[in-house]
Amino acid sequence: MSDSVIKQTDHIDPMDRMALADLVDLDPPKQTNQRLPDKSIYPFSPAPVAEQPTAPTIPVVQRIVGRSNRRPLPTNPHSKLTPKPSSTVEADLAKVVEVWARYRSTNGRDAVYMYLEMVFAVVRRWQRRECSKKNARAILRLRNGVRRMRIEPFSILIFCTADPKVADAKTRSKWSRALRYARIAKPTDQPLTAFIKSNGGINACAGMFAQWRDSDRKSLK
Repeated sequence: MSDSVIKQTDHIDPMDRMALADLVDLDPPKQTNQRLPDKSIYPFSPAPVAEQPTAPTIPVVQRIVGRSNRRPLPTNPHSKLTPKPSSTVEADLAKVVEVWARYRSTNGRDAVYMYLEMVFAVVRRWQRRECSKKNARAILRLRNGVRRMRIEPFSILIFCTADPKVADAKTRSKWSRALRYARIAKPTDQPLTAFIKSNGGINACAGMFAQWRDSDRKSLK
């Protein structure tokens, strides 16, 4: 544009030309050495990454496990789920000893029946579980220094829980024979005390067991 203006203004007076030069840049543009940035030197410029949609958060529901009545499985698959004999026997002994103390602190002729009821219940539970003789040996081992005895669960439980000054060998044998007679002759739904009383008392039941045992031995001959 400046060249055309200069050519068109060659015939103008120099003074007018100077005035016109103030309005129009008559000098050609100067060449500069400034280089434009070469975009090719950034061929691997990272492109803006589009924001990825985030997946919806799924709430984690924790399962609350309550106390279970199931017994834990044994570590050894060949082992049986049986309670520890020592703890079971000691608990049974504690119950019988407690009832013995209650019996001795109670006045009355029938007070002894509460003790015999407990002895009978514990031994019958052992017999149903087929561990009466095993537990009888265990309670004998708990009494250090006890002489060897014939393994009869009723007699041994009485021996280990009763005061020997009150229940001597003769009394212990009588109570044991009465309880053994109740085991073979008492109806299931009849209480022990009612059965013994209906058969003449402790002495009578002990005698009837001796008769049954003698007759049973004769039948085996």
